[in-house]
Amino acid sequence: MMRKRESSRVKKEELNRGAWTDQEDKILKDYIMFHGEGKWSTLPNQAGLKRCGKSCRLRWKNYLRPGIKRGNISSDEEELIIRLHNLLGNRLLTFAFTKIHNILFLSKKKLAA
Repeated sequence: MMRKRESSRVKKEELNRGAWTDQEDKILKDYIMFHGEGKWSTLPNQAGLKRCGKSCRLRWKNYLRPGIKRGNISSDEEELIIRLHNLLGNRLLTFAFTKIHNILFLSKKKLAA
């Protein structure tokens, strides 16, 4: 009779699903700084995190990655987005993040008022 292969992954029930702690953020940052990005499915086990690979990837890409610009956009950036939207129409939204979509919506709302 064949035995099931023991998985080294954390079981689904054992995964942390809530907010990330400062300690988890530090572990993820330190691991990626040393090993680099990639192999997200094996990263949690190797780093000692009780998170899924997708959660680690999204946390890194959206919150922890160096160079992420936070805060309000400049008026020049807003004008560029509006010009690109006038040029490309809603096709711009297929390339853009939700933030750009929200900026366009609010700009149109301001113009209508």
